Amino acid sequence: MSRLRAGEWTAAAGAAGLLAALFLPWFGIEFPGAGGNLVDTGLVEESGTSGWSTLGWVTIALVLAAIGCAAWLAVGTAVARPVAQLVAAGVLTATAGTLALFALTLRTLLFQPGPNEFVAMRYGAWLGLLAALVLAVGGWLAIKDERTGAPESAYTPPEPRPAPPAA
Repeated sequence: MSRLRAGEWTAAAGAAGLLAALFLPWFGIEFPGAGGNLVDTGLVEESGTSGWSTLGWVTIALVLAAIGCAAWLAVGTAVARPVAQLVAAGVLTATAGTLALFALTLRTLLFQPGPNEFVAMRYGAWLGLLAALVLAVGGWLAIKDERTGAPESAYTPPEPRPAPPAA
């Protein structure tokens, strides 16, 4: 675990938060009641429905891909996988995390399930968006962090070659 840097920890925390947020209520329906007040009835259950049932299969696939990439990045770094695998995991985490954040933002803020004037976002949607942002930022931080100050990263340039003899 001491091998994990800030980027890997951030991506792993975002992945865990996003996976947990999928089980929370994301949307609910609010109908106008007497006197203009809104009466909260929920989409299916009293507290709303989870992200699994309301986000759509494409968004769920993107979210699960981002979670999987972040898990690969964190576990691969912890067990000291080859550098090429860790770079690939970092690039895929940053890319999939950004795509998942974009898809979740569109799904929650613009393309809500049902008629938009009656749909209300629940706390799960806000936590999911925050976790997706954390996951994407963690992926980008993991790519950025290069440990150039580490002793094994020290580089001594070779001696310059002598000039060719004059003809």
